[in-house]
Amino acid sequence: MFGKLFSRSSGQHSTQPSDFSVLGMDMHSHLIPGIDDGVETIEESLELIRGLIQLGYSGAITTPHVMGDYYPNTGAIIQNGWEELRRAIHQAGLTFRLEASAEYNLDNYTAELFAKGDILPMPGKRILVELSFFGAPPDLENRIFQLRLQGYSPILAHPERYSYYIGNLGTLERICDLGCDLQVNILSLTGHYGPQVAKWAKTLLDKDMVSYLGTDMHNIRHLHELQAALRQKEILRILQRHTFKNQDLLNL
Repeated sequence: MFGKLFSRSSGQHSTQPSDFSVLGMDMHSHLIPGIDDGVETIEESLELIRGLIQLGYSGAITTPHVMGDYYPNTGAIIQNGWEELRRAIHQAGLTFRLEASAEYNLDNYTAELFAKGDILPMPGKRILVELSFFGAPPDLENRIFQLRLQGYSPILAHPERYSYYIGNLGTLERICDLGCDLQVNILSLTGHYGPQVAKWAKTLLDKDMVSYLGTDMHNIRHLHELQAALRQKEILRILQRHTFKNQDLLNL
């Protein structure tokens, strides 16, 4: 079960962090090999997990893509890959808690999965959802409403990366008001996706609209950029000034 919920970004840490240990758990990554655009081999998965440990994380809920056109994953596919990876973690002697959920694209394929109950939510029935980069579904508000009716707590992945939301604060406020949390990528804050995305991500933080930070780590290059992020004073100040709901995931 989850512990007490924090506000979206309330409170400050007494000292400036030196790593991501203040987050506790990562809740957006692509660590299961061979089932989406993330890692390709178990060896690469283990290298990224070693990197997460060095970055200060206690564990992760990894979230492979589920989308009909490209990655038609099911609960069984994800669970099989997760169990194989957990065995590899144990055999490698690593102390790292790995759980599995998914990043659900709100398309017709995932709508069918939801209808059948073939869903792997995070505890607390949290669901990480993503949208097309070309445009949000016209019935997005209804989809969020239906998820809430089913008892799910949706989390919108990287809203700062959707070009149609950049500068559109009112729409994201409406999404939050419907009971959908927002998750920003740490790499967005570093400028990995460009200065416009970085600026918008920081605006959402300044507006106290961000509930979760995620690595969205897919590969070794992302790991190296996350390591470099800890050398950016602005990133460390963000970790000091804001409290995120990632900490709740330690109480699974």
